[in-house]
Amino acid sequence: MITVGGALRRCAAQGGLVASVEERLEEARRLDLSGTEGRLRLGEIVEALRRQLPAATDLHDRLAIDLEVDPDTITEAWFVASAFPPATRRPGLPWSTYLILRFHPERHGLVDHAASAGWDQARIQQELSARFAAAHHRSPPDQSA
Repeated sequence: MITVGGALRRCAAQGGLVASVEERLEEARRLDLSGTEGRLRLGEIVEALRRQLPAATDLHDRLAIDLEVDPDTITEAWFVASAFPPATRRPGLPWSTYLILRFHPERHGLVDHAASAGWDQARIQQELSARFAAAHHRSPPDQSA
């Protein structure tokens, strides 16, 4: 369990942030990470902690231990939440949609399309393949199989 003690306490105390760090940690512990909203919120909490505790270079690892999750879960949540600020998120989309689109330069528009058209993961992959093919003047792969 991460406590605001040791290195984290020293980092937080430098800016008088102990209470807010503890509150964020408690919130992170209560999150349901099986759903999209919980994972996106975890990413927001990680970013807030990174800003509050810039000297805590192993923050992702410490959080992973505290939350009993793989460190990649922490990093992934942080990256996806950063790629999709709250105003760009659409209710009801699965985590996999955000995860697939996190690196795409048109990710916000694609999320809008996915939400309005009810695209599933396969349809998103088809759209990405078609866009890649068009950008590189190639025929898209046959998706009929």
